[in-house]
Amino acid sequence: MIDADALAGRRAWLACVRCDDGAACAHCRDSRTCEEHWRYLLSAEGRRLFVQCPECRHRWWHDTGFGSGDRTERTAPPWPSRGRAA
Repeated sequence: MIDADALAGRRAWLACVRCDDGAACAHCRDSRTCEEHWRYLLSAEGRRLFVQCPECRHRWWHDTGFGSGDRTERTAPPWPSRGRAA
């Protein structure tokens, strides 16, 4: 069953982790957008996408590896306080 939030206008071009329907497609192998092998983009949270394959109907979270949330620690010290220096 296709998710109720699925809209053909919101797409993501990823390989399906279950059926990999685009494995034999030259466009998909070259990491180009393909009119046949796309996924419904259901939701996005930071760098993670929730997608659904229109062929096998599988839904999964995909971590893009970049964007919001890619740092686990602060790399810079906190800003100095505006109060009086000690």
